[in-house]
Amino acid sequence: MAQMYVSGAVGQGRADVDCTGIASCDKTGTAFKLTGGYAYGNGISAELGYIDFGKVKFADSGLSGSATANGLSLGAAFEVPVADSLSLGARLGIVSLKTKVSGAVSGLGSASVSETNAAPYYGFYGAYAISKTTRIELGADFSRAEFDGEKADVRAVTVGLRVAF
Repeated sequence: MAQMYVSGAVGQGRADVDCTGIASCDKTGTAFKLTGGYAYGNGISAELGYIDFGKVKFADSGLSGSATANGLSLGAAFEVPVADSLSLGARLGIVSLKTKVSGAVSGLGSASVSETNAAPYYGFYGAYAISKTTRIELGADFSRAEFDGEKADVRAVTVGLRVAF
């Protein structure tokens, strides 16, 4: 049966950045995503969403900073039922990923710069239906952030709620 849905999820994000030579570097942060979609009833859905892959924080001798990657996504999902209330799915699409780097030098001030690039993304999820219109989803989404020619793989592992109407 065709239906529209919205979902929200939160979890842990991670960026595979090179922290060589930096005294303190935390590559993980809180990730979240919001998605709206239309399920066509045959296991295929069209989705529009927003995803934030979390924040990387770093510090070393009077210098501190952070980097974030987030943006709007457009894609498709394919889902198959594996039991009465359980299904597995995969997502594929494109994301307009904004990578922002901020930094501060003790006594000199702070600055931030950002760059937006289109990047492919993909993900996998499992869903457990708690009613006909509500379900819990556990998922993992992946993409690649880019800033000043440097690239870093980013991922978000989240748990959330999807409501159909």
